[in-house]
Amino acid sequence: MALLDRRILSALATLPGYAPRPEFTAAVLARVRSSEPALARSSRRRSPAAWGRVALAATVVVSLGASIVWSLFNRDLLLSWINTSTAETGRTIWLGVRVVATNVTAQPWYAPLRDFASPPGRLVALVSGSLVLYGAALVALRRLLTPPSRPVSHAQG
Repeated sequence: MALLDRRILSALATLPGYAPRPEFTAAVLARVRSSEPALARSSRRRSPAAWGRVALAATVVVSLGASIVWSLFNRDLLLSWINTSTAETGRTIWLGVRVVATNVTAQPWYAPLRDFASPPGRLVALVSGSLVLYGAALVALRRLLTPPSRPVSHAQG
């Protein structure tokens, strides 16, 4: 495997480097620069697409203004809608929790697991072991994701 890695690295080292032509920068800047002043560009006629964007922006602003005005005059109705949606959201979440709990407790593996973890000492040992394993996993993940602070001597073959 190390021999294969060395061969790949040596093959990559023989590839030519890429550098753009010297006139590349001048060609790009010539295309970007405009000879027409900004004031002349702004005074041109707007295209239909530009008028469409202006109309869309105006529609959004008018709609937001109408929404604010309606909300100011219908505060009680708006508050009742908010309270009802909040209550229904809470009921839906609670129903979801109950459904999940019912499905988990109906599984065939639940009773043996409950019997295994029911003594308090065993439960404390399981939770403590899980926390230690979680911490070790975080340390290992941090170690894997941290780049080396100095060059690795055997990385280039």
